[in-house]
Amino acid sequence: KKLIILSVISCIFLTILLLTCWILFAKAKENLENKKNETPDNSEISALLPLVANQKEVNERLDEISKDNKYTLEKAYVELNPYGISPLSGIIIFQSSEEEEVDVYINGEFFTKMASSLTHVIPIYGLYEDYENTIRLVMGSKEATYTMKTSKSNIKYPLNVDVSDASLNDEIFFTEGSMVTGLTGWDKEGKLRFYLTQVLKMDVEWLDNGHFIIGTEQGNDPDGYKALDRYLGFVEMDYLGKVYNYYTMPYGYDFETQILKNGDIMIGGGNAPIYYSEHIIYTFDHENNKVTSKMNLNEAILSVDPNFDSSKLGPSAGKNGFYYDEDTKELVVSFRNLNALISFNYESHKINWVFTNPDNKYFQNEVWSKYLVKSDFYPYGQHSPQILGNNTYAMYNNFYDRIDVPTTVKEHKGDYSAGQIFTIKNKKAKLIWSSSSLEELHLTQKFGLFRVLDNKHKLINFGWILHDNYYEDDNNTFQAAEGNVDVTYSIYMELDENNKVLFKANCEEGKYRIFKHSLYNEETANIDIGKLNIYENIESDSYEVKDSKDYDFTNAMEFINYFEYTKNSFYTDMELKEDNDIELLFKNNDKVYVFKYKSKDNTNINRVFNLELPANKYEFYIKIDDVIYKTDKIYIY
Repeated sequence: KKLIILSVISCIFLTILLLTCWILFAKAKENLENKKNETPDNSEISALLPLVANQKEVNERLDEISKDNKYTLEKAYVELNPYGISPLSGIIIFQSSEEEEVDVYINGEFFTKMASSLTHVIPIYGLYEDYENTIRLVMGSKEATYTMKTSKSNIKYPLNVDVSDASLNDEIFFTEGSMVTGLTGWDKEGKLRFYLTQVLKMDVEWLDNGHFIIGTEQGNDPDGYKALDRYLGFVEMDYLGKVYNYYTMPYGYDFETQILKNGDIMIGGGNAPIYYSEHIIYTFDHENNKVTSKMNLNEAILSVDPNFDSSKLGPSAGKNGFYYDEDTKELVVSFRNLNALISFNYESHKINWVFTNPDNKYFQNEVWSKYLVKSDFYPYGQHSPQILGNNTYAMYNNFYDRIDVPTTVKEHKGDYSAGQIFTIKNKKAKLIWSSSSLEELHLTQKFGLFRVLDNKHKLINFGWILHDNYYEDDNNTFQAAEGNVDVTYSIYMELDENNKVLFKANCEEGKYRIFKHSLYNEETANIDIGKLNIYENIESDSYEVKDSKDYDFTNAMEFINYFEYTKNSFYTDMELKEDNDIELLFKNNDKVYVFKYKSKDNTNINRVFNLELPANKYEFYIKIDDVIYKTDKIYIY
């Protein structure tokens, strides 16, 4: 009997033990599942701007290849589009036993002489799309030929050439600042020779080393031309798409840069990056990463007229171009939305003259009378001023009133814009030449460029022409056409010193600017393949470090909206309101790094920052008021 009782007790005990083990196992499994659900399943993302972050791995891989002596002239390493953003470029790498120069021929045409070296890292530019391109390298008495097969670009808006004179040089026509197509380069026959698949914006200027600088979209609404034409900084890169230097700027960058004689860069910006209230022009020593001088345009204007309507200064003035004469220290700035060109002395910060219609309501104060230029023509919504010397200037005159903006387009059919050359002496302007003499009469409400080149040729971009049928509907407006690429086209022209048309082309897309530049220097340096400098010129923002137990991450909601984050910017298509309290939370094990992105009732919903967290990996959460959202993203610092 006792044995039966013991057996029953043992069974009960065993059942309880098994039941307890099952409960503990189920609980452990549940905890494991919860932990698994908390762990982001997406790939890790660098907190750095993707354009720059993606370069490091390519640099390291190519650098290792360049050190491998198995690659020779006859058996070189060949790769098309190594950085993944410039499909009509490539690279060839090999070593030689002695320092030697290499002549580069692409599709039978001589392009450049590579500098003498033991390690040859040769950029290949200007390939044809959808083509088996041949590259012949000649080194002393030896040579080798390689091929690079490119794909079709499928660029929606190609260049259509109407006139191409045999006397044209072989420089490339670059177009930029469109609503759909990014930076592209076309030869005089209208064949595509370069394009970037990465969105980069605004002015393009070339350095002596053959690299160019161009603005990044970082810190801005990335949704096409809903974005502001103001940027956090710029990159120095080559036609391979390789970035050498990346700069974020304390005064940002908008519309215009100019390379000075000493190599410094003059930049248009503001008193803060992107979201500024006052216009700044400043110079930047990019080799030593420092601002060397600056001028506040608002202060210069208000020093003359303290009662000037300040709402029409800052971004609303539409500063969309400047030109600086280093010899005379004259700085001419286009204030597009004020229908005015203003000349300043960059050193003294004083105003020399104001070229605007005498009826301009913003310059009616008597204090402006001694500055106003008299003429029988005036700038309206103008672009791209240029100082030509000897009191001579140029501009693209849109003849589109940006103060009393026209509404319906029908009554303006027949109006036109023009590239113009004029003198200003003793506060009097005299027209010397106008592109209207070519009977090319196209009205462009926005975009456009006119430049007199070093060889005295004239380059014109009629950048935003409305199709004739758009004028036929009484209800069509200029405002509706501002963001509608389907109703626009552009025309580009190059004239010689005698005004003969050497080049004329069109594109079924509005374009901000056109440039001319060669693909190679006469002698080209081998690529410094490992070089990538990151220059942060924005002050670091503060953050708090808290215990992760202070936040209920387990019950965080899924963030279903689109967003982009970098260490300098945050953007989402979720509607953020002024009365929202917004924090960005970076979770690393038991710690949470809390960045106060916006406080309640702070109108600065968009902002630029510099969040420098300790080197690590962080799960990214967004806290809006009292709700925590998980993004399933891990950012690497």
